[in-house]
Amino acid sequence: MPTIERGLTISFGLCLLVLMAALPLPAQAKDGPPGPDGLPVANPRHPWNTFTGTPRVDTLSFTPRDVLPIARRQIENDQWEVFTLDAARGTIVTRWKAMHHPLLLLFVGHVNARCTVTVQPLGDNRTRMVFRADLASHGNLEESPFLGRAKSAYAKAVSNYFSKVRYSLSTRSMPRPRATTSRRLAPRTAP
Repeated sequence: MPTIERGLTISFGLCLLVLMAALPLPAQAKDGPPGPDGLPVANPRHPWNTFTGTPRVDTLSFTPRDVLPIARRQIENDQWEVFTLDAARGTIVTRWKAMHHPLLLLFVGHVNARCTVTVQPLGDNRTRMVFRADLASHGNLEESPFLGRAKSAYAKAVSNYFSKVRYSLSTRSMPRPRATTSRRLAPRTAP
């Protein structure tokens, strides 16, 4: 790399570092230990602001009794811990967990998330599954420049979740191949 270009690259990098150092950091609240649902107890001067995600809905051709255990298993496969499971109401709620992303931490502060899945009967062998995620932060998430990207990532994650649940249900319900009882014929030889 020529000396002038290298000097410009270093100058640009130093300017970027100075600019980032000059930006005010979000107020980092000192949270207490996690509560039973996983969300740390907040300092009264820095309460949690929650942002409720848009509920996403899918309709499945299975009974809620079939869907609920598969939905739970997929939640756990996606590295979430189930906080409550109410089979009578068809509801799964995960524990809050910290979202570890350096840019999120820099511009918004500590962010926690949880998921809620609800399954409801729609008639014979039909179930409505509703997925909703909530975010909690000490900062204002609605004014964050990352909200648009977060919504896009959320929509994709929910779509993937629904696809995995659908796949698990369809492969689970497929009949297993039967052992064949037909005789095997010896290969024919040419005369």
